[in-house]
Amino acid sequence: MKILFASDLHGHRNLYAELFAAASRKGARAVILGGDLLPHHGPFQDTVVEQEDFIASFLESALEDFLKQRPDVQFYALLGNTDWRASCDAMARLAEKGLLKLLHGEFHAMGEGYRVLGYGHVPPTPFRMKDGERLDFPGDELPAKVVVVDPAGHYQGEKSIAEELDALPLPTGDHKLVVVIHSPPSDTGLDVLFDGTHVGSRAVRRFIEKHRPILALHGHIHEAPEMSGSWIEHLGPTVCINPGQSPQRLHGVLLDLDDFPGGFEHTVYGPAL
Repeated sequence: MKILFASDLHGHRNLYAELFAAASRKGARAVILGGDLLPHHGPFQDTVVEQEDFIASFLESALEDFLKQRPDVQFYALLGNTDWRASCDAMARLAEKGLLKLLHGEFHAMGEGYRVLGYGHVPPTPFRMKDGERLDFPGDELPAKVVVVDPAGHYQGEKSIAEELDALPLPTGDHKLVVVIHSPPSDTGLDVLFDGTHVGSRAVRRFIEKHRPILALHGHIHEAPEMSGSWIEHLGPTVCINPGQSPQRLHGVLLDLDDFPGGFEHTVYGPAL
C-alpha cells in the first residue's frame, strides 16, 4: 500500500495542488496530513474565520474533485498547533461526508493489518495560537513569555502531552501501528531549529520508545531536515519521519507499506540513503 505523507501545508493552495498531483502520479492509496493544514495569513483576530472559509471554499471541493477521479484513495488528517480548535467542527463535517478520517485522539484501519493513530498537540511555542499547546510533562516550567493567554491558567488547566498520550486508545490485536504525531520526538534530526536548538517533545519520544510503532510521522519544525541533513531517523525499531516544509515546494514522503521498511522517497530530497 503506497502512502504519501505531508505536514504543515498552512493553507498554501499550491502545496495542496502538488500534493494531489503527487498522490495521483505515484499511485498512493492513502494520503496522510500531519497537522498545521489551514491558513493564518491574515490578521490574527480573523484567522478562525479564515480557516473555516478555507475549508468550505477550497478544501472540501478539492477533496471531492480528487476523489471523483481516485475513489480508491483514503485521506487521513490531523490538525496541528496553528489550526484553531474551532476549525475541528468544520473538518468534522468533511469526515461526515466521507472525504477524510480525522486522527487526533483516534485510530483507524489502514490497509491490510495496519492501524493509524494521531495526536496533534505540541510543547509551548513562541507563536500566538495556544489551542494546541501543552506542557510536555506535569510540573514542567511554564514558558516565560506568552501572549494572548495566561500561562498558568492555560497550561496548568490542561493535561500534559505525556498524560494525553498515555490516554490514547491504542489498538489491540495483531495490528501494526503507525502514529501521526505533529511534534517530532526530542533530540533527533527531526526537531532542529535554524539556531540549532532541539525543540521536540520528550513525551513523544518516550511514547515512541515505549510502544514501538513501526512508523512515526511528524511535522511542526519546517527547517529541521535542512538544518540536520536528516528527514528520517530510527528510535529503536521505529522509523521516524519529518519531511519539513516550504511555501514554495511540497515537502512530502512517499513509502510503501508492502515494502516496509524498504524505499522511502522525499519529494524534494529524493530517496533515503
